[in-house]
Amino acid sequence: MDSRGFMWFGTKDGLNRFDGYTFKTFRNDPDDKNTLGSNFISTLYEDDNGILWVGTENGLYRYDWESERFIFLSGIPQQAIESVLKQGKYLWIVSGPALFRYNLTNHSVTSFRDNFTATYVCQSSEGDVWVSTADGYLQRYNQRTNKFTPFRALSNLNNRSVSNWIENISSDGPGRLLVGASNQGVKIFNTITHQSKDLVTRNENGTDIFARNFLRVSADELWIATESGIFIYHDKTQKLVNLRKQYNNPYSLADNAVYTLFKDNEGGIWAGTYFGGVNYYQPRYTFFEKFFPRIGENSISGNAVREICRDYDGNLWIGTEDAGLNKFNIKTKRFINYRPGDGRSGIANTNLHGLLITGNELWIGTFEHGLDVMDLHTERVIRHYNAGSGPHQLKSNFIFCMFKTRAGDILVGTPTGLYKYNKPDDDFMLLPHMPASAFITALMQDSKGTLWSGTFRNGIYYLNADGSSGSITRLLNVDMTKVRITNIFEDSDNRMWFATESGLFRYDHQTKKVKQYTLNDGLPSNLIYSILEDARKQLWISTSKGLVNFDLATEKIRVYTKANGLLTDQFNYNSAYKDETGRMFFGCVKGMICFNPDGFITNTGAPPIYITGFQVNNRELAVAQNGSPLKRSILVTRKIVLNYKSSSFSIDFSALSYNSPGTLEYAYRMDGLDNQWTYIKTNRKVYFTELPAGVYTFRVKAANSSGIWNNKEARLIIKILPPFWKSNTAYLVYTLLLMTAVIVLINRYNRKLRAKHRRQMEIFENEKEREIYEAKIEFFTNVAHEIRTPLTLIKGPMEKVMKKAVEVPDIEKNLRIIDRNTGRLLALTNQLLDFRKTEAKGFSLNFVNVDIPELLTDIYTRFQLAAEHRNLNYQLLIPETGLQAYVDPEGFTKIITNLLDNAIKYSDSRVEVELMRVANDHETFTIEVRNDGKAMPPELGNKIFEPFFRVNEHGSQPGTGIGLSISKSLAELHKGRLELVGYVNRFTIFALTLPVHQLIEFNLSGKWKKY
Repeated sequence: MDSRGFMWFGTKDGLNRFDGYTFKTFRNDPDDKNTLGSNFISTLYEDDNGILWVGTENGLYRYDWESERFIFLSGIPQQAIESVLKQGKYLWIVSGPALFRYNLTNHSVTSFRDNFTATYVCQSSEGDVWVSTADGYLQRYNQRTNKFTPFRALSNLNNRSVSNWIENISSDGPGRLLVGASNQGVKIFNTITHQSKDLVTRNENGTDIFARNFLRVSADELWIATESGIFIYHDKTQKLVNLRKQYNNPYSLADNAVYTLFKDNEGGIWAGTYFGGVNYYQPRYTFFEKFFPRIGENSISGNAVREICRDYDGNLWIGTEDAGLNKFNIKTKRFINYRPGDGRSGIANTNLHGLLITGNELWIGTFEHGLDVMDLHTERVIRHYNAGSGPHQLKSNFIFCMFKTRAGDILVGTPTGLYKYNKPDDDFMLLPHMPASAFITALMQDSKGTLWSGTFRNGIYYLNADGSSGSITRLLNVDMTKVRITNIFEDSDNRMWFATESGLFRYDHQTKKVKQYTLNDGLPSNLIYSILEDARKQLWISTSKGLVNFDLATEKIRVYTKANGLLTDQFNYNSAYKDETGRMFFGCVKGMICFNPDGFITNTGAPPIYITGFQVNNRELAVAQNGSPLKRSILVTRKIVLNYKSSSFSIDFSALSYNSPGTLEYAYRMDGLDNQWTYIKTNRKVYFTELPAGVYTFRVKAANSSGIWNNKEARLIIKILPPFWKSNTAYLVYTLLLMTAVIVLINRYNRKLRAKHRRQMEIFENEKEREIYEAKIEFFTNVAHEIRTPLTLIKGPMEKVMKKAVEVPDIEKNLRIIDRNTGRLLALTNQLLDFRKTEAKGFSLNFVNVDIPELLTDIYTRFQLAAEHRNLNYQLLIPETGLQAYVDPEGFTKIITNLLDNAIKYSDSRVEVELMRVANDHETFTIEVRNDGKAMPPELGNKIFEPFFRVNEHGSQPGTGIGLSISKSLAELHKGRLELVGYVNRFTIFALTLPVHQLIEFNLSGKWKKY
């Protein structure tokens, strides 16, 4: 055992570290120089600095706790290391046949190989270094002279037939060395007188003893490991006890070849054997004495122990269900077995259930073989009762239980009711207070004289001392007629206890108060067998899963199992007995146990607890390897950092107690996740799945085998890093992005706000411009109205004057100029009025059926003179097929007139008007007006239709700039469109597209119809 509390075992197949539950094995790896040089471990030694030295067949190694690696001690031959000892700054090493001294300060090595053949090295209580040799001598080192002085330790040095090999030497107090030889046994060497004396040299059969190791257990007790088992020597009595392998006893040594002994911190003794592995003995807390069948030896005869009772001579009579009857002499610890056909007892069956001592007779109830009565003096059956049909005969041969009342009445419980033995007539009477069909399973009489009977699925019956009777069919919510009553007991406070297959019930017969105890209250099982009470008012309760200690005052429950030294956890029905000394006997399915509760020792030791394993995604973390978060051994790690992918992990822990590790209890909590302690009894591994990023502290503590908690916890800080997108850097980036987004949104909002404001200003300005525009138009319209009337009045007389002025040429010429300008001014006035109508949506159209080619030809003809005047190639292109469409003739004429007027005005040499071919099913028709000349800039395609807009290049031509605007408005009133197609093949093309039909149409007669 090392200073931390771990047990280490060296084997031929590696080094093993044991924590009470599991082994961690260290082996040689040829590819890793930090492992052991050999799997054969020859010696283990821990120095005063807590450094573990491991001797192998291939040299000596130092164990590094933090990295869990092994460091080779160079300078020492790579041979089998037999012994290691640290004294001050020196390390004494027996390597092969030689002794070496290693200086731990300057790493120098001194060899003593030429002096003698060394076998072992030790330090006496006086501080001297002693070395044993292969020729039977002990060598004492003189530090002043740096030399050894030899002393003879074995007495047969001159007998060549006897080996003088000394296997082991050990200090045994002032002036004493224990010497273990290969075939001369054990010697005690006096370091003062330099004399040896025999302690034990031969076995009982006269063979030599090969002594291998020593262990001083106490001042009076010395354990010696030999090839003949373990010898225990008591100094006071000078007596020896030889412990050997017993083939019928699984609790004995597993092998007689014992190589090493060790005593741990709890007083437990470990024995390493050659073939039987490691054996462990714990004397301090071994409470239970075991009795079980052992073939060829005196022992109890059966496994399934049932009834236990005591006769007046102090002998125990034990009935079994598989091997008959046993008589046990408590003083001599010997058994006498009785079976059917043994020629002396005459018992009817091996399967026994009820036993009862009455006077000098033992009543023996069997399974389906009736009732035997044995004379205890002759130990022979003197009477036998079988079931019969008579009124005073038993009705079943299955005798389940028997009881003798304080009045001396013998009661017999069977599957067919409860019977009372009638001694004068030597027969049986069925008791009337219970039904004849009741299966009687338990009988007892309380302190008030009330007789209690438990049944199998018939409830509980009682017969008071005054003759009154009753039954209990329900306790709390449990129907007693559906369960088996296995035992009835009265405690020292006169409270009744009912053991059932549904738990334990406490019952107050006076107040009728009931309390139930089950698995939920800490019982290991709901199947209760028997109950006893000790002197400390504690109940001992046998169950199907262990023995329960129940404190009546505190109701604290403690469970003893096989881990505490029981034969088995499975006990048996009606199998419990307490003698006058307080000793208790319980039968189970593998024999019988005996113990005295007063002899129980409370384990006050607080075992250290360690975190022993850490797995991520079910894989153990490697120590100090690339990519592993575990930089040091988990035993010494205080903090571990995991990435988010490792947030699912498990943790192993162990309290280093070896006497009953299965009885230890643990409690753990994960600070940062759960602030409550979680208590566990059997599991030593806890799992955590997908923990959020953060810092946690895992804490674990343990209670020893007596339930005493150690407040010293093992702790591990666990930091789980978030994924990058949840890291602080990421959140900083997110914050910056969010702030940027907010700034962008604010800027965008401000831009939208400014744009909205601009739009509102533009709307406001447009409305103002519109108002100004409307005012201008209104002004022009009023002026036009005022001008048109005088112009009309002027034009009439002017025409008359012109007719009379033909005779005067000079006057006619001037008058024609006046007439032409008057007409142009009148036309301009009419255009202004028409434009006002279209702007005010007051220009109403009447859609009538018109011959489009005919109307188009008429308009075309009007402009022939103007075209000829400018020498233009003027053409009208009309398809052969006619076209009838519903248009407003006046509005249509105005559109074409304005287009032709502009085409002739701005053309260089050619003007074309073309009615495009229309299919029969087509809903619209198109007229294109084309003229050559200077191209219209593309960006002015829409502006030319705005009122009063004129292209600068055409500013020399007369015009108002409202003709195209009026035409476009009229086209839209026709539900059509007027558009500038563009400059194609050196022609500027305007296209007028109108629907063939309108929503409201007029026929020639003036009537209208809805299309």
